[in-house]
Amino acid sequence: MYVRHLSMRDFRSWRSFELDLPPETTIFVGHNGFGKTNILEALYYLTTLRSHRVSTDAPLVHHGCASAVIAATVEHNGRELTAELTVNAVGTNKARINTAPARRPRELIGILRSVMFAPEDLLLVRGDPGDRRRFVDELVAQQGPRWVAARADYDKVLRQRTALLKTAGAVMRRGGSDAASVISTLDVWDGQLADLGAQITAARVDVLEALRPHVVTAYAAIAPHSRPA
Repeated sequence: MYVRHLSMRDFRSWRSFELDLPPETTIFVGHNGFGKTNILEALYYLTTLRSHRVSTDAPLVHHGCASAVIAATVEHNGRELTAELTVNAVGTNKARINTAPARRPRELIGILRSVMFAPEDLLLVRGDPGDRRRFVDELVAQQGPRWVAARADYDKVLRQRTALLKTAGAVMRRGGSDAASVISTLDVWDGQLADLGAQITAARVDVLEALRPHVVTAYAAIAPHSRPA
């Protein structure tokens, strides 16, 4: 698998960018602040639908613009697919595959697979557990759109359940008699949250089991006198 062509419009510092790439290794060289990392971030965003540097999409869009566009033509086993994503500063992103609109951006998952090495990786060791969960979730996401959908649905159900609890709390504080009817649907949200959470947890466990032998070997190589990782 390799990226044959990459284009960007209004993504980060790049107003317009077009680049043909060979199957061989490509190295970007230049002064700081000229947009090298932005190129890699764009490719990684097409892989995972998230940035490795920021948690929201607004910073990815060039200042003063409403949206950015990233497109990559990927060749894999003699087959070419073009993944295109419109990143909106506000609102839902839009995806296209070979110029045809996709129903959801997550349908792009799997067209491009990539591995990112960045200074932010130090957070895996020095950061809090949330950083490590995010890293594992990014690995899970590359297994296919199903896992991206499960995580998105989990976040949606969690928001709706939280909103329900806030509404019920407000009704109870006012002394309203309809608090019971408001809270009656909580079991439904609890069930969905448990089901989706179980899927996510199981996927995380599978990824960790696959990583385990590699982590143990790597840690032993740099700390041979320490206890096993």
